[in-house]
Amino acid sequence: MTGIETTIVTALTNNFIGQMIKSGWEGINKNELLNKDVGQIIKEGKYLFLREYTQRYWDRHGMIKVLKMSKPMDLESIYVNVKCLGNLVRDYYDENLENKYRESKQRRFNFRDDGKKDGLLLANQEQYLMVLGDPGIGKSTFLRKVGLEALKGKQGSYQHPLTPVLLELKNFKENEINIQALIEEEFKICGFPNVEKNISNKLEKGELLILLDGLDEVPTANVYNVIEKIQDFVDRHHKNRFILSCRTAARTHLRRFTDIEIVEFDDQQIQSFIEHWFSSELDRKNETAKNCWELLQKEEYKSAKELAHTPLLLTFLCLVYDENQSFPTNRSRLYQDALRILLEKWSAEKRLPNRGLVYENLSIEQEEILLSEVAYQNFVADKLFLEKREIVKQIKDHLKQNLNAPQHLDGEKVLKTIEIEQGILVERARSVYSFSHLTLQEYLTAQYIYDNDLIEETVKNYVTETRWQEVFLLVAGLMRGKADKLLLAMEKEAHNYLTTPLGQKLVPILQWADEMTKDSVDSPIKPVGRRAIVYWLFIANANVTANANFIVTANANFIGIAIANAYAPEITYKISRIFFTPKLIDEFVQLVNLFAQNRIISKVNFSQLIADLEAFKQIIPDDKATKKEHQEFADRLVKRWNTAFNLTPKLLKLSTYKFDDINKHYFYINHLILDCQKVAVNISPTVWQEIEDRMLRIP
Repeated sequence: MTGIETTIVTALTNNFIGQMIKSGWEGINKNELLNKDVGQIIKEGKYLFLREYTQRYWDRHGMIKVLKMSKPMDLESIYVNVKCLGNLVRDYYDENLENKYRESKQRRFNFRDDGKKDGLLLANQEQYLMVLGDPGIGKSTFLRKVGLEALKGKQGSYQHPLTPVLLELKNFKENEINIQALIEEEFKICGFPNVEKNISNKLEKGELLILLDGLDEVPTANVYNVIEKIQDFVDRHHKNRFILSCRTAARTHLRRFTDIEIVEFDDQQIQSFIEHWFSSELDRKNETAKNCWELLQKEEYKSAKELAHTPLLLTFLCLVYDENQSFPTNRSRLYQDALRILLEKWSAEKRLPNRGLVYENLSIEQEEILLSEVAYQNFVADKLFLEKREIVKQIKDHLKQNLNAPQHLDGEKVLKTIEIEQGILVERARSVYSFSHLTLQEYLTAQYIYDNDLIEETVKNYVTETRWQEVFLLVAGLMRGKADKLLLAMEKEAHNYLTTPLGQKLVPILQWADEMTKDSVDSPIKPVGRRAIVYWLFIANANVTANANFIVTANANFIGIAIANAYAPEITYKISRIFFTPKLIDEFVQLVNLFAQNRIISKVNFSQLIADLEAFKQIIPDDKATKKEHQEFADRLVKRWNTAFNLTPKLLKLSTYKFDDINKHYFYINHLILDCQKVAVNISPTVWQEIEDRMLRIP
């Protein structure tokens, strides 16, 4: 044990001994414990069972090692207080869930934040507590934490001076279950004297905190027997306190017990967990926690952050970040690993019996194919919340259409098994389901598109719908045999848009941008980057021409700027920061210098333009000038600028058209092509060069 662990166990032992002195245990001399140093007694070899009990509890329940942890971590160092709801939302039918989700403008399906209470507070308040929650939400960790707090006595957050006993219900395999005998066994193993008599006394007096973990993990054949035995035991020993955990989907109502449900982490809990996880001296020095949290705030990782609301998957993300000090650009692999954790690894690590198959002969691979079809069908229909009968029908139809899938399975039982064992499909309200995370539905949808060669069809139908953006990025990351087909299909749709009535308005502007930049062959910036920059300059100039008070940064959300920014961020930033102020001339001069240095345009006499702009400084109207004089000066300045860049009145007139539609279609597709290229695993260099050469040009 480390020094820290020894200190913790010693502290727990001292508090535990205090409880034993107060409550009594036949075979323990209270006076000896009261009058002698506890450490000395232990050294003398007396009452070693007292330390053994706390040591055993700490070893089994105070240390956490899950997934790919290289070594165990103590629960105390990473634990974040869980929050719970008393009223289970999913007990009620709600036909407006889809609308409520969209109105919330979140990616998370659990958008209820009212009425949450601290889990330890509820554990102190309720004598009989049923802790419910989805897989990986932290039920077992919570029970272990309550037990540790009870062992701490007055030093802990649990306010009742009781001895904790934690039993894992997955071990209840026999038909004849004697809960008292199992509690006694916990003390016998540690060497306590007169166990049967003492445990009977403690149960009679109500001096135990009995923690029963994982009702859903009881072997199916024995579950009703276990429930009956638990209920009888609680009724006979009602003076004690009980906490029982169970997955929400498998819950059953027990007399006396108050049901609460652990809810997913909010942002504050996620940040706190990350801070606890990366708390070593080296991590503090390198600000690892801060860097990890800030990365999750970025737009490109909003889907990864969604996973972080589940503690198990947040642990997975911390392990990934710890290994790489970043998250992978290709998020497909990240989500694939997260899905596999829910599908099989979590159950395997918990050593759950008969968890290799979802339901009888349906393999994990077949289940993943089934889930991908359900995800795709409903994503296409823009349905995120699904009625139970719809999912059951989809499961039945899928099994019928798969020759190698077991045909005898009951669709409703398959759904229930997936819900209980993995939590990938979750009942949000009575008979209304969704995927546990939108991220997983998007990943499974992408997997279905890739597996079934639906790339061209999907691009044609959905490429400009923003809700499909993450799906296309995931498809690009899945295509190990080159993503050329996806990018070429997108390029085709961008070119097709130019044949539409509004797309035709864009053609002369693209031709102008191409003509202005095509001869700048020695520029360090690629041709597509130069075209994007010049197009962005056109939008900025057109707006300044139309309104002298216009601020170019109003167009910061214009996707054209994102394309330009991908190739020349410094120049793009400079264009976007131009204000029509007395300093405008200086800003224009700086911008012209950047254009000249990077040889963006070959058809402008930059030296003459800079000289003319400097000359304008000498005739800037002062504060006493009339509004008309200021306007005339602005008109002359803008005219000179537009003339230099060959921005004719006819061309500028096109700027009066609303460019929102163009932005949402033509430029959105081109920007999506760039994003997909960045995350793709495999792309032909020749194909990509050809796409770049054609981008923002008339085909």
